Amino acid sequence: MLLDPPEYACAIISASDGRRLLQLRPADARHAPGQLTCFGGAREPWESAETCLERELHEELGWRPGSLRAVCDLRQGTRHIARFFHCVMPARSAVRTEPGHLALWVPTSALPGLPLSPWHRLVLEAVDQGRTVVELPS
Repeated sequence: MLLDPPEYACAIISASDGRRLLQLRPADARHAPGQLTCFGGAREPWESAETCLERELHEELGWRPGSLRAVCDLRQGTRHIARFFHCVMPARSAVRTEPGHLALWVPTSALPGLPLSPWHRLVLEAVDQGRTVVELPS
């Protein structure tokens, strides 16, 4: 079955020491309020997932990744919700965030106790287990 392009593109950003850069979303955010998520956003109809993510990372962090590697797809039936890419950022890189959003370097070992968005938690767990697809129940 050929899936449509993903609705969203997201980045699993890691540092050489294994920490991940996550976004703490403001309490009044439309999606995942008050939760930690990967950086990324909605894909425009004319964009590839990679182009979308490059745009989103520049808008959200003022940063452009050197390379992106697709690592996991989030699906629900025939719906292709998101494609997650891995990229590396030096931990000392200067980033700026949008007003109300925080960028936090988080050790992987701390993730179980943090308020991660449910979709992002499922994908990060899948990636850590070497799985490339997360299928949500319909």
